[in-house]
Amino acid sequence: MNIQTIQFSREKNAEFVKELKHRVNQYFKEKGISKHANFSMVFKTVCMVAILVVPYGFMMSGLISSIWIHYLMWVIMGIGVSGIGMSVMHDANHGAYSKNRTINRIIGRFIDLVGGNATNWKMQHNVLHHTFTNIQGQDEDIDAGRVIRFSKHSKWINIHKFQKFYSFFLYGLLTINWAITTDFKQMNSYLKRKLSYGKFPNPATEWTKLIISKVIYYAVWIVLPILVLDIAWWKVLIGFFVMHYTAGLILSLVFQLAHIMEDAEMPMPEASGTMKNTWAIHQLLTTVNFSTKNRFVNWFTGGLNHGV
Repeated sequence: MNIQTIQFSREKNAEFVKELKHRVNQYFKEKGISKHANFSMVFKTVCMVAILVVPYGFMMSGLISSIWIHYLMWVIMGIGVSGIGMSVMHDANHGAYSKNRTINRIIGRFIDLVGGNATNWKMQHNVLHHTFTNIQGQDEDIDAGRVIRFSKHSKWINIHKFQKFYSFFLYGLLTINWAITTDFKQMNSYLKRKLSYGKFPNPATEWTKLIISKVIYYAVWIVLPILVLDIAWWKVLIGFFVMHYTAGLILSLVFQLAHIMEDAEMPMPEASGTMKNTWAIHQLLTTVNFSTKNRFVNWFTGGLNHGV
């Protein structure tokens, strides 16, 4: 189904949407807090970036002799990758980190540190995922190809009867696919479909930025360690894989708990392309809260455990 054919109801439960917006705005007003990042969020940003870059610097210093300590550094960096992905660049690319668009763009580019691309992410996440949450064929977050079946509306093949045994191990491949192949496929697809988050970008400019950012990324995380570290090149590649597998596993599990649960609905539009509910109701029905009273989970996930 074409993205332009899907429409959410604008009349049903309209009062709910109005009341929801009122209560959200009232909450910030009564608490006297900003809807944008405060000192705690800035501190968190420093922490997440430090978890990524400090182990890298420690490793590159040559002070580590044990290969197992090297791999531990890669694991810690993977935690940093997931932390930056879940809240730091996530909030900025939503335009929520700061009132200043320039600051949001700068912090949003932290996605380059973890191997992604801001333009693609805004399309895939802000537009496709948040607009069409859990709608098969529109929300790419529930499209894992033919290997894993997340939606009852996707095609069933015999291998899916075994996915309860193997899918967990494939979750860790999320960000390494993102860093190596997915961004190029998405860029090609989104530009061909003329999809955009805001003004449609210049294709040549976006391709240039994507290629340059990837070259820098591979140079920093693969080429430099191979040249600097006194270990075999293949051990660096294993470390790079370990970093991404750690990040991919964390990010995938957070997403599964928020969207791929029995309580989360996976509605499809009617033949006319109209969804049953308003967008706000749709969001509530397709998301699930988890560990909402766990302070660490709330902090580390950036609130993604609250069904968003």
